[in-house]
Amino acid sequence: MLAHSTPRRVVARVAQLEPAKRILFLPLTRPRTPMYPMGEPRSHGSADILLARGFAPHRVALEDYVAYQWEAVGDLLGTRSIQRRDQLALRWLYDAVRQVGAPTSALDIGCAYGNHLFMLNAMLGKPQSVELVGVDLFDKAIQVANTFAEQIPGYSNCRFHLVDITQGLPFPDSSFEAINACDVIEHLIDPRQSLLEMRRVARPGATIVLSTPLRDSVFKTLARKANRLTKGRLYRSYYAGKDTSLGPTGMPIMETPAGHDHVSEMNLTELQGLCRDLGLRIEQMEPMSILSGSKWFGRHDFVLAGALALEAVHDRLRRPNWSHSVMLRLRSVR
Repeated sequence: MLAHSTPRRVVARVAQLEPAKRILFLPLTRPRTPMYPMGEPRSHGSADILLARGFAPHRVALEDYVAYQWEAVGDLLGTRSIQRRDQLALRWLYDAVRQVGAPTSALDIGCAYGNHLFMLNAMLGKPQSVELVGVDLFDKAIQVANTFAEQIPGYSNCRFHLVDITQGLPFPDSSFEAINACDVIEHLIDPRQSLLEMRRVARPGATIVLSTPLRDSVFKTLARKANRLTKGRLYRSYYAGKDTSLGPTGMPIMETPAGHDHVSEMNLTELQGLCRDLGLRIEQMEPMSILSGSKWFGRHDFVLAGALALEAVHDRLRRPNWSHSVMLRLRSVR
């Protein structure tokens, strides 16, 4: 079948598709010269990895979205939270790149499958004069991202490398005009050192986009108390809807394909103080949603309606201490 064909046969078979669908599969034949050559695993040039199901733990292949879409149980609150984060991060990154103009470069730390950089590239109009670089610890995700960049026309300016930021970034000082680190620093043992490394590779005046959950928001505190009152039933129901197991102490265990669980969550005061200490000026702070989402809400319509009403109130009041997470637009000050 198509998903298991060789790349050459894939090209021949998709040539018969209508143009709107053809762009999903056509291989990119332009030679690619990385701006920062290094020895990370590259893709093998096969489109199969983009087509055929099997890349756990995430749904990244076309087969997942077409033949297995029935598996996806709705998580309205989770989708809402992610979309709001992505829209804001992309707007800040877009503005930073546009302000500088071409040629320029941007870095995504913890890029996973490259989604943020691919979306940013599309928003920018796929300019080959803008270099978009992603780094991550998960080798399979890097393989998928590089295959997408190689196979899909218009994304040859995107590069992805297997890098552990805690060991340092393999880029020269002052390399990037924009840096994205969404939901990354809470997974790092020493977020201070990693933020210093981001500042090192940022050009003077560069934009750094940061998002991270807050440790002690009002509703997280209330949830902990309610969980004790219900003898753990609240967490069991809520985290079952996030496909997350609970440990012996009744706390969630986040299984990550690479790196750590949430080991360095901060409150807002700690986060703001850390940024100031490192010479990262906070230009904008945006409180995110109250709830990060769970499929459990989708099975209880009245509870879901109440949660959405609460989120609507939060959108008006914009109380940071209500928020599950926060986003910061930082400026590198030298």
